[in-house]
Amino acid sequence: MGAASRSAGRIAGWCVLAALLTLPWGAGTARAADGLSPAARLGRLLFFDPGLSASGRQSCASCHDPANHYAPANARPVQMGGAALDRAGIRAVPTLTYRDENPDFSVSLENPDESASGPGGGYDWDGRMASVAAQSASPLTTPFEMANPDLAAVRVRVQRNPDYVQIFTRLFGADIFATPDRLVQAMGTALAAFQHEDTSFHPYSSKYDFYTRGQVTLSAQEQRGMALFNDADRANCASCHTAGQGPGRDGATSVGQFTDFFFKDIGIPANPDIAPAGHGGYDMGLCGPLRTDLTPARDPANRAYCGLFMTPTLRNVASRHVFFHNGSLKSLRDVVEFYITRDTDPSRWYGRQDAALPYDGLPPDLRGNVDRADMPFAAQTRGGRPILSEREVDDLVAFLKTLTDGYRIPSVQPK
Repeated sequence: MGAASRSAGRIAGWCVLAALLTLPWGAGTARAADGLSPAARLGRLLFFDPGLSASGRQSCASCHDPANHYAPANARPVQMGGAALDRAGIRAVPTLTYRDENPDFSVSLENPDESASGPGGGYDWDGRMASVAAQSASPLTTPFEMANPDLAAVRVRVQRNPDYVQIFTRLFGADIFATPDRLVQAMGTALAAFQHEDTSFHPYSSKYDFYTRGQVTLSAQEQRGMALFNDADRANCASCHTAGQGPGRDGATSVGQFTDFFFKDIGIPANPDIAPAGHGGYDMGLCGPLRTDLTPARDPANRAYCGLFMTPTLRNVASRHVFFHNGSLKSLRDVVEFYITRDTDPSRWYGRQDAALPYDGLPPDLRGNVDRADMPFAAQTRGGRPILSEREVDDLVAFLKTLTDGYRIPSVQPK
C-alpha cells in the first residue's frame, strides 16, 4: 500500500472513530451521511488498522490497496506477512471487489445456463471460506498474514484500545468480549458490512458498464475484442468469465460479474519464484494445502478436484500486476497468449519437455485434470498455429481494459 493510501486510510479511520464514538446508545442500525451503517463504519476502521496484526505494521489494506481496486499495488507473486513481515504467502492476493454475489460452495453447483454442474462458489481461490465475514477474519490468525497466534491474542489487541471496547460494546452488546470467538466473529461481521455497503468495492464504473447503459460507445478495436471474448469458437472467454447470468448468492442470479464462480484447472505454469505450497511442492487447489475437506486422503475420488481453482472476476484485471493463483504471469497480454498457445508451444510456458501432458503445476499423475476439451484449448495441437492473430490478441486486451473501474466519460464522444 502506498504512502498516500496509508495516510488516507489513517485519516478516514480517525474520522470514522470520532463519528462512531458520538453515536447514541442503540444506534446500531442508523446510517450516517456516507450511507454506511455503524457496523460498516467500524469495519472500515478495522480494515485500515495495522495494530490488529502481530507485526503492528499490516492491515487488510496493506495487501488489498483501495488505490488499486483492493488488490496489491506491487508485483510480488505473493505478499509478505508474519510477526516480522518475513513470511511469504502461498497464493497471489486477489481483489476484494465484486465478491458480494458469490454463491455458497458446492461440489455440484448448478449453473443457470443449464450447463453441467460442478465445483463452484465460496470465497478464496479454493472456496473454503463460507462468507465474506469468515474470509475477512481469517487473516488475523493466518501465520503468513497478520499472524496472531490465536483468537485470544486478537481479543487482547482489541481490548488494548478503549475506543474499540466502547464501540464493540455499543454495537454488539456488553458481553461481546466474553469469548475470543464471539469477538472475532463480530469483527468479521463488521468487515463484511464495510465491503458489502461501501460502493468502492462494487462501483460498476468501468467503460464497459457505461457502454451497457448506453452512455458511451466502444472503439472499433474494443468492439472486435468483445466479439472475440464472446465467440465460443475462438477465444471463448465468456464461457467461464460470463458477463451474463451466473449463479448467485442465496439462490439469486448474478449478472455481469465476469466469473461463473466455478473451479477449473487450465494448466497454470508453476512459479519457481515462490516456495512450494504443499503436496510434493504442488499447490493442489481444492485438494489443499489450505483446504482440507476434499483431499484424496479423505476420499480417492477427490483426485478429480486437485489443481482446480476458482475462476476470478475479470473486472479491473488490467490493473493487476500478477495473474493466476501463483502469480506466474506478469502481463495481461501474456495471459491471453498463454490461453492461445498453451498446447501449441508448451515449451514457452513449461520449459522443454517431451511429456504429452507437460503441465508442471501438478504432479504427473494428476495432469489429466487439466482442461483440454473447451475452446480455445480444444483447437490446439503442438506446433500448430494459435487460434488468434497478434492483432486479435491486441483487440482482446483492449476490450479487457474496458473493465477497469473509474472510467471518466469524455466531454466529447468520438465519432
